[in-house]
Amino acid sequence: MKCFVKRIILGCALLSMMTISCHANDLTDDYFDIAQNYLKEGNKAKALEYVNQILEIEENNLQALGLKIKLTPPTTSKALPKLERPLIFDIPYASTDNQTSDTYYKQGLDCYKNKDYAAAEDSLKVAIQMNGNNFRAYNTLGLVYWAQNKLDNAKNAFEAANALNNSFTIPLDNLAQVYKQTGELEKSYATLLKAQNQNQNDFCTYMLLGDYYRDVADYDNAIKNYKEVIRINPKYNLAYLKIAKARTDNLDFTGSNATLNYYHGLNPNDDYVYCLMAKNFMYMNQFNKAKESMYKAILMNNCREYRIELGKINYQTDDIQDALDCFTSALYANSTSEVYNYIGMCYYNLHDFNKAITNISKAISMPDARVLYYYNLAKIYYTLKDNTNYTKYMDMVKNFQPTTCQDYIDMSGILLDSESKNAALSMLNKGIDKYPKVKELYLEKLKIYDLTEDLQGIGQTKLEMENAFR
Repeated sequence: MKCFVKRIILGCALLSMMTISCHANDLTDDYFDIAQNYLKEGNKAKALEYVNQILEIEENNLQALGLKIKLTPPTTSKALPKLERPLIFDIPYASTDNQTSDTYYKQGLDCYKNKDYAAAEDSLKVAIQMNGNNFRAYNTLGLVYWAQNKLDNAKNAFEAANALNNSFTIPLDNLAQVYKQTGELEKSYATLLKAQNQNQNDFCTYMLLGDYYRDVADYDNAIKNYKEVIRINPKYNLAYLKIAKARTDNLDFTGSNATLNYYHGLNPNDDYVYCLMAKNFMYMNQFNKAKESMYKAILMNNCREYRIELGKINYQTDDIQDALDCFTSALYANSTSEVYNYIGMCYYNLHDFNKAITNISKAISMPDARVLYYYNLAKIYYTLKDNTNYTKYMDMVKNFQPTTCQDYIDMSGILLDSESKNAALSMLNKGIDKYPKVKELYLEKLKIYDLTEDLQGIGQTKLEMENAFR
């Protein structure tokens, strides 16, 4: 009897929950309709009021989140973090037994922090002249030379710093990065192994070893070294982002997002993590989740850069008007040619060809223009049956001589669209011949093979990457 009573009670509870859920859905649907009506009337304040009421009931309601984003244009700009940037390693000032040398050392350190490199160099040279054993001053001098692109001098200073104190391996970490900058990858790797041998607790060394292994597509060893960073210095949260990036590069998007979720638990105020998660969801074709992640990023930081990323997601899902709204709301004085190209392509898809031509022409006129934009303009003229302008811009594309890695990637995309898979792969192979150490070219080949379900090509390209980077 008791079990029967429990079932009745449980059944009533479930029925109540379902009833509440249905009522909530009906209510939020009504509120959404009201919000849209207010928006059509131009009353954005009242529309936003009803959107906020929806979000109080359902905080992850995608329609409401999307409308709230539309109702609140971006107000700021944000420099998105660059996980590939060099890591500059220095240590805080510490005195020695030579007070005069210390004075010049501290002065040089302050000048370096203020980017007055000429004055920093002068002061640090005097500090070293007065105390030739000041290994810290040698390391900072190396950083000063590095900042001025005096790379040979930087190498000598870093080597001198480590020679004075073998357990002080930060100069070797910096030296390894200078070698990487000059393309001497074997010397860079050997220098990191030397640092690891001299000091097992230098988390900076493990971070750079992780970067090295990720660059050569050895993701297991990359992640292993990033985890060592966390073991030695649990508060160095950049390592979690590096692990996530390595997993993304290894096409483990679910694992990457799991790492990003953990990182977000440690850093709940970091909005950029949602942007990274959105990109992973994009790779997995989970576009609603990608949008939800970007909504969260924007609600934390209403910057133009995130609006552009959301626009790209909307463009991929053929929500062209929403994409256009995102891109146009993000326009400002320093907007890139990429944004104008996207705006042009949005208008093209909406059949407003004059505005499409205007915006892509604007993109072409900018210093960072890409050959892809000429191709897009040619496609518009082809649609308009304007053979003169179509031929003009297609000739520009055909006569284009790629010089940068991005040029080869763009040309491969154009050839994949206009000619054939083999033509696209041939273009990428030419790029690899010119830039054998640029991983993005190999990754683009992998994308083409994956798109065409060519498993043999995928395996062959992965082997090429192993040979190129090890």
